[in-house]
Amino acid sequence: MWILNKKKQISSLGIDIGSKGIKIVELLKEKDRVVLQNYGGLKVCNVKKDSFYYFDKRTLLPSLRNVSSAIKAILEEAKIKTKEAVFSLPDFATFFTTFTLPPMTKSELAEAVNFEAKKHIPIPLNEVVLDWELIGGTVNEKEGENKILIMAISKALISGYKKIAENCGLTLLSLEAEVMGLKRAVIAKTEGNICLVETGSQSTTISIISNGYLIMSVSFDVAGKDCTYSIAEALSIDLGEAEKIKMNSGLKNRDKKVVDAISPILAIILDKVKNVISDFELKNGKVTKIVLSGGLSNMAGLLDYFRNNFKDLEVKNSNAFENIFYPPELKEMLPEIESTFSIALGEALKKFED
Repeated sequence: MWILNKKKQISSLGIDIGSKGIKIVELLKEKDRVVLQNYGGLKVCNVKKDSFYYFDKRTLLPSLRNVSSAIKAILEEAKIKTKEAVFSLPDFATFFTTFTLPPMTKSELAEAVNFEAKKHIPIPLNEVVLDWELIGGTVNEKEGENKILIMAISKALISGYKKIAENCGLTLLSLEAEVMGLKRAVIAKTEGNICLVETGSQSTTISIISNGYLIMSVSFDVAGKDCTYSIAEALSIDLGEAEKIKMNSGLKNRDKKVVDAISPILAIILDKVKNVISDFELKNGKVTKIVLSGGLSNMAGLLDYFRNNFKDLEVKNSNAFENIFYPPELKEMLPEIESTFSIALGEALKKFED
């Protein structure tokens, strides 16, 4: 006779609140593997002008009522049971910067970071919560530099997210910028210098990840929506039809008007990517790979477009679910799920980090 000592299964919930929708991923940790337990989302139709965010110029606060109602509806419809959640913060609502400090002990570092932050953050420190990490993970006490990534988040924004969690009957474990969740989901810690390009509906974020650490991140308001609007105007069609054309044929469309409508927008994104890579390489090592993510990454012809413009780099689409176990029936749907649920997945994975 023997006793089976079964370990309690650990579940985790990641919630990505975007400007055009909400995505939720529930994961289960089974021994040494992570299983997709459930997922659900709500997408605002392109035809509608309403957004989950109203853009307060100072705080970028989410609509507590709309967001809370949507999350509760998704949790109920998907029958999600996990109550502890990690929320993503929109990159445009989070301030990032990096700086270096001279050699010092670990105990001195925290105090020095808080002092140095005052020089770099253009927001009164009494209005924000600071978070930081040591790039490389090892304190240089006697020689070399200590490179710091620091993030500042509005206290009002944090208060709003706490209220949303409370409204939904959830326990808020953590808040972090979208890019942190995305890099956790799609970039291996052992890889070298990677340029991560995430193009959603409202904005594009270009980040440089070095050996798993975020070095720099730039967001701007040119993204998938601009391609959709441009196609709709060029063909005199509604936005819903334009969205279908963009994703199904995109740069491979036989109608020259479609390609001509998309190309100037992609050129803006391409130039931004080139500038970010160039700025990084001036003081650091060479970027070796570009990883495309976000909803627009599935547009027909986009991957080839980037490969043709970066022939000396490896260019690939992200594959956030590569090491996640999921039901076989989801295999055909995975590219679409991957491009839109990567951030929520990355937030859910945070609970399983060592």
